Amino acid sequence: MNRKPVREWMILLTYLFLLIIITVHSGYICRKIYFTARQFLPLICAGGLAFVLNHPYKYIQCFYEKRLKLPKKVSRTASLITVYAGTLGIAVAVVRFALPHFVEGIQNFFENRETYMQAFENSAVRLLKKTGIRKKDLSPLMESLSVYLGYLSVTMEGLWPRMIQMTTGIFRKLAVTGIVIVLSAYILYNKEVLVRQIKRLYRACMPQRIYQPLKYVLMTALEVSDNFIVGQGLESIILGSLCFAGMFVLNLEYSGFVGLIVGLTAFIPFFGAYIGGGTGFFLLMFISVEKAIVFLVFFIILQQIENNFIYPRVVGKRIGLPALWVLSAVTIGSGLFGVIGMVLGVPVATFFYVLIKEEVRKREKLWTNIKK
Repeated sequence: MNRKPVREWMILLTYLFLLIIITVHSGYICRKIYFTARQFLPLICAGGLAFVLNHPYKYIQCFYEKRLKLPKKVSRTASLITVYAGTLGIAVAVVRFALPHFVEGIQNFFENRETYMQAFENSAVRLLKKTGIRKKDLSPLMESLSVYLGYLSVTMEGLWPRMIQMTTGIFRKLAVTGIVIVLSAYILYNKEVLVRQIKRLYRACMPQRIYQPLKYVLMTALEVSDNFIVGQGLESIILGSLCFAGMFVLNLEYSGFVGLIVGLTAFIPFFGAYIGGGTGFFLLMFISVEKAIVFLVFFIILQQIENNFIYPRVVGKRIGLPALWVLSAVTIGSGLFGVIGMVLGVPVATFFYVLIKEEVRKREKLWTNIKK
């Protein structure tokens, strides 16, 4: 008796049975997969944090070893403490100085919104006179704006009790953040051992025919991500510093907070800095229309310098992606995944751009050899 058809039928029936179970209980299975994946989220975040801090860690370690002549183990430990202390210091500075000023500014605005509205109306009238435009009745606009701000004030008053109720959730997230920091420190300190173990496991378990292609894809993804993080991080620091320095020289309020927002949002290519610029313009608008216009002119000039000099030299050379595809990646990424898509769209597009370019180059070289 030939058992091969029986075995094939058994495999087919088993496959159909599993397919039916997956289809019927798809919701339950998806929930379990999502729950299981969430348990690995701290480890994934720790790996991402270690990857981001790898460059500062290597730079500080090199400084300790070559300049201060410290032993390797001592320099590694000192570098780890330095990089995490610096990161924690930056986070504390943001929470301690920038955030309270922002909250205080919002509270003062809502408490004195009538005064601000009157100052805004007077500044608008003076601006219209200077530009030669005949006097306009701004009362309907001011009434509408006042009503809207009243609704917003009521909403903010109801938001504070909710924020107090979120304290338990905040402490829980702080505990998870502590676990992520400890895991990332361990990964960063033992990265050579972990990389060696992963390479051994990959070499032992991966079939030979896909070993090299998959290795090339993974190495390309790591290189693209590393170049994007370094380039975009440098651009954020430069842009935020220039914005702060310019606002400080021009004697504009909120220079520290706006510079910080511009620097943080600059991680989103092209559109990110405009979010920070819009924040600064909105805040200054209720202090003085003239100051808001001065800031707007300054920020437009700063953006021209950033787009034509800073971005091409700092980020463009590292990622190697033409401006057209950068803009397309940001637009498509934001449409699909929102802010996260705007940030990750460029490295993902760069990854596929590098792979496609290399494949086209290989095929062109193959066709050239065939013609010869």
